[in-house]
Amino acid sequence: MKQDMSEDILIKYILGEASTDEGQEIETWKRANHANAKKFEEVKIILETGKRLAEVSPLGEAEAWEKFKEKRATANREPVKVVSINRNKSANTNWLRIAATAILLIGGGWIGYSLYQQNAANRVVNIQANNEVRVDTLPDGSVVHLNKNSGISYTGTFKSKREITLTGEAFFDVTHDEAAPFTVHVNDVTIKDVGTAFNVKSKQRNTQIIVESGIVQVSRSNNAVRLTRNQMVSINPEDKQLKVEKSIDDLYSYYKNPVFNANNIPLWRLVNVLNEAYSVNIKIENAAMRNIPITIPIKWSEPLNNALNAIKGTTPAMNILQVGNNFIIR
Repeated sequence: MKQDMSEDILIKYILGEASTDEGQEIETWKRANHANAKKFEEVKIILETGKRLAEVSPLGEAEAWEKFKEKRATANREPVKVVSINRNKSANTNWLRIAATAILLIGGGWIGYSLYQQNAANRVVNIQANNEVRVDTLPDGSVVHLNKNSGISYTGTFKSKREITLTGEAFFDVTHDEAAPFTVHVNDVTIKDVGTAFNVKSKQRNTQIIVESGIVQVSRSNNAVRLTRNQMVSINPEDKQLKVEKSIDDLYSYYKNPVFNANNIPLWRLVNVLNEAYSVNIKIENAAMRNIPITIPIKWSEPLNNALNAIKGTTPAMNILQVGNNFIIR
């Protein structure tokens, strides 16, 4: 346990901005001894006093913050004065001045903290995956798997308002919060839920949403549908209605697992994923083989030839030829 606690963390906790873990740590620290509890109350009193001063200050927040920085810089340059303790009127006046100065500094600090919070509320955060899949945990605890060449952006601290703009493809594992629904905007489509796992794919303005668990609402213009586990909707720009369909397999989430176990997947479906994952062009020239079921493990970190050889091994009559950067299955 910490013997001392940062005043910055204490201020965050008093303002209700501390995380759950920080709050538990502070409560344990307060109960450890009387001195810790006393320090907490002192910081709380000074902070509340400073806040009241900030609220009645004739200065704007930006101006007050600049004044505070000037005073702090001046104070740092001046030598520290030691004041002896006695009970005469002059000494009491000096101590009142010192206390007033401390409260003014805390008040300035409160303004600075308020400005910091305002900046955080307006900050735009961008997360981008380039040539590799990227996994990130968002401030609310939700986890996002970004496929290659995909990205998301959001504004603010992503706590009270959880809205994301997506380009490309991502799998979202959402932390439950009924008070702040998790919303994804992609193309002209809005996906909203309160705690689930789902995949969103945008390609050439076509949008596909597949739900792995939970419930999501998908809306576009004046149309809206609800999707549950193993349901999907594919939306083209010219579509007038939203049609709910059954998701036929779990290939949509191939990129979030280092090893994908294809289980009776039609060859044409598997080829589509390989083309996307490896950025290649594999064509099935023999139409009779398009629906051959394939059951193999695919490790995405290995070369494409490993997967092609495994596919060929399932069907002895199959031939795979490479012509330049293209692959032909016969």
